[in-house]
Amino acid sequence: MEIKDRLKSMYYKRLYIESLKATLEHDRELIKLFPKYLAELEKDDIERIAQEESELQADLDLINSLDDELQRNILTERYVNNLKWDDIADKLFYPRQTLFRHHNKALEQLTRHNQF
Repeated sequence: MEIKDRLKSMYYKRLYIESLKATLEHDRELIKLFPKYLAELEKDDIERIAQEESELQADLDLINSLDDELQRNILTERYVNNLKWDDIADKLFYPRQTLFRHHNKALEQLTRHNQF
């Protein structure tokens, strides 16, 4: 998987984790009367949540491995917070072209250092 594709999946991975947690809570409410079944469902759900959170944290660590703070901020806003380029430009007070240039440098650096 290319680095950009991996980063693009972060926002949706976070939404998926939230969905899994909501499902777990829903299951707990539905199956209170059957603790044996609840324990097995909880175990599976908790393991799946932990796996997804681990993958998300690895992606966050990847972004945070960048030395340049602006590059980290751009990737975080774009891929973690799912902001549009205009919104990132407004938030960080940089022109879009500057953001694009730093974004591309960040992707190149991550690709080079992480063998993607």
